[in-house]
Amino acid sequence: MLRNAMRFLALTAVFAGVLLSGSGFAQTRVKLGYMPIAEETPKFVASDKGIFRKHGLDVEMVRFESGPDMGTALLGGSVQIAMIGTPGLISAAVAGRPIVAIVDNGSNTMGKDGHEYYTGLVVLANSPIKDIGDLKGKRVALNVLKANSEAQTVLQVHRWNKEHPDQAIDISRDIHFVTLPFGSMPAALEKGLVDAASMIEPYMTQLVQARKTRIIAPVEYALPAWPVSFGIVLRDYARQHADVVQKYRAAWTESVRWIRDHPDDARVIMQKYTGVSPEVAKRITLPAWSDDIGSTFKPTQLVMDGMVTAGMIAKPIDLHDVILDNQAPAGK
Repeated sequence: MLRNAMRFLALTAVFAGVLLSGSGFAQTRVKLGYMPIAEETPKFVASDKGIFRKHGLDVEMVRFESGPDMGTALLGGSVQIAMIGTPGLISAAVAGRPIVAIVDNGSNTMGKDGHEYYTGLVVLANSPIKDIGDLKGKRVALNVLKANSEAQTVLQVHRWNKEHPDQAIDISRDIHFVTLPFGSMPAALEKGLVDAASMIEPYMTQLVQARKTRIIAPVEYALPAWPVSFGIVLRDYARQHADVVQKYRAAWTESVRWIRDHPDDARVIMQKYTGVSPEVAKRITLPAWSDDIGSTFKPTQLVMDGMVTAGMIAKPIDLHDVILDNQAPAGK
């Protein structure tokens, strides 16, 4: 009797394992880095809705508060898949870092409330700052140097200088950059610790709800449909685990399509990972995600050209060596 019971339990465990593995194949354990921001919503949905498991991935979500910390973890092997901002990807490639982009992690869009996903330079409504020309001698909050915040601000100032040579800004001398976590920027503005901030969702909507604000330079002033970030892996990992990369891409694509069909439900799921209130989640601007990473080549090239012109990087690189399009073998 005991032997039969043990056999039954063993068969039950095997059957349960097959059910949990989605299509009947073994689950691959993956540590996935994420940040508590809206562009990461496909990860949140794929985890919450069982999409990762459906595609054979047993994913452990690992939270980070900054891109550089996540990049360090990726290079050290603490996570296998991570995220990086577009300027960070370009800078890392120029520096010879062994990373490749495998999915489009979102591009900028305009929301119903008139601000973009990656909103740009923001001040409080009662600030004397009216435009970029008024930033001389001011403190501007950026999330991280050499990333989206700095690149967008530098390109915005560069365009301003071309259009307003009589009010030109020397960004290296006239503006004092203060690096702060996105979540600390609203309080820093309200307390007068900084004069302007490069804001992103969901923090922009949180700030709008707390205080009246003005956008003095939207991100589209630097580049329309700015490519915000990419999902990345180490190049060797892509070569050695091409099957995992393909599973992740498949799960990502399914998650993105689910978000398009269920945007309100996606916002509810996002709350669990970002900690925003339901009121904020309902109003925030979500980025646009493409099924085909190849669609990011042209805008990413424009970002890179701007970084070269602004002196952020010394030379351009071949983006096809860094961004693996959907047809390319992983880790080519």
